[in-house]
Amino acid sequence: MGRNLLEIRGLGRLLLIPWTFRLVRLAALLMLLAAAAFGWHYHGIPGVAVPDPLMYTNLATHLFWVWWMMGVVLLALFFGRVWCAVCPVGWINDLFSRIGLRRPLPPWLRGFLPVTLTLVALQLAIYFLAVHRFPDYTAVLMALMLLLAAGAGLVFRGRAFCSLLCPAGAVFGLYARVAPFELRVKEVATCASCTGQDCIAGGRRWSRLALGPAVLFWHGQRPECPAGLVPAELKDSSTCPLCLNCARNCGNGNIRLGRRPWMADFRAEPLSPSETLFFLVLLGLVTANFSKVYVDLREALFWVPQQTALLLGWEATGYYVLAAAWVSLGLPLLLLLPSWLVLKLGTLQVGPAQGPAMPLAEPRPRQGFWEAMGALVLPFIPLVMSAHLVLAVVKLNAKAAYLPFVLGDPTGVKSYLAMNVMHTAGAPGVLLPLDLLKWIVLALLGGGWTLAMLGTRRAASGLAEQVPPRAYLAATAVGLTLTASLYGATIIRWLFIR
Repeated sequence: MGRNLLEIRGLGRLLLIPWTFRLVRLAALLMLLAAAAFGWHYHGIPGVAVPDPLMYTNLATHLFWVWWMMGVVLLALFFGRVWCAVCPVGWINDLFSRIGLRRPLPPWLRGFLPVTLTLVALQLAIYFLAVHRFPDYTAVLMALMLLLAAGAGLVFRGRAFCSLLCPAGAVFGLYARVAPFELRVKEVATCASCTGQDCIAGGRRWSRLALGPAVLFWHGQRPECPAGLVPAELKDSSTCPLCLNCARNCGNGNIRLGRRPWMADFRAEPLSPSETLFFLVLLGLVTANFSKVYVDLREALFWVPQQTALLLGWEATGYYVLAAAWVSLGLPLLLLLPSWLVLKLGTLQVGPAQGPAMPLAEPRPRQGFWEAMGALVLPFIPLVMSAHLVLAVVKLNAKAAYLPFVLGDPTGVKSYLAMNVMHTAGAPGVLLPLDLLKWIVLALLGGGWTLAMLGTRRAASGLAEQVPPRAYLAATAVGLTLTASLYGATIIRWLFIR
């Protein structure tokens, strides 16, 4: 158990001051609004034949798809859902929920099915509209996020938008199971004897502000946990947004934010069926994006939707629908099929054909398909996270140098014309040379595979009552090695063979 960050002088006080998080959220919200404003009326450049000239020079597309979509993955590696604590969209949801109807989510909206459908819908928007290439489409997406966050806050309590319509939060929840930092209580007994439980429900409090001789008192509401969690009952970090509201409200100082072993949550429970479905979609999307630079592998992975579209006589629109369905479910199930078969073979119990009856081992509870998948995919999380990190590092290395141009010309028009038409400015280069980048990327993937293999042992001990440990170890090792081989072959073909 590492040192409590909340007890470090200076850092602890900074984290526990509410205005620290409020100012970060406000700055992020202002950047989001500025990006949407500068991208709103910009789709292309008149007279320029390139269909997407502003993809990396406009503030909207550059900030959203380079820095936000890729940059926050680096935070999730160590701190899980820490971005959720300062996310401006979640903050808007919180603010509107204070004046809304505060209704609970109906049972049919709970779980990961709504956010899984949102992730698939976003992928379809990328296929059909290329929303990530055009500033005006990206600006509309940003505005839609803010409007939906406000609408969800007006109807439901807590961060309904985050659980229903934010795929990023669900991804960070998966990665939080791997991250080496956690929020927990110091002593469970202290929480058991607490009668106020202000850390959960917030409650009313008096606040004092002194301005010279003038002293102002007011009666306000403590901010409650946006996820409705009970700190003493936390079993994993997948749902904790690290907002530290519980730490600020706890009168006993019983909250700890500190280090823990990597993948400590793997000894808890397997993924629920709905979260397993979300992870399968994520696995398919990451694998499909990884294969973009390896043409032969991409052709092999997309052979099924291509041949199906040809057989049905569907044009590009029909192919995109088939490709989205294949990437979302067919491809990840195909990647996990060898693991599932090995696991099923390992759970078979065969008695003697002849001779005296011999007692078999007491059978384990029969697992359904989704329960078995929920156990199998747990060690795949570090591998998928490392592949996601590789994509993020490569994207940031190639496009981060555009940032000075974007800040100097947020619309991106002058920058593009200077670099590509008038040639008065050179195009930005990469941050790291390829000879160094390729080894960093290979090390990240190798580290992810190593963490995943270590995670199989941790998960096997926690799931021993549900699946045989030896069969589980063999099954996950087969699947992890096959998937990592696909990623490794892509990296070698992409960066090593030129």
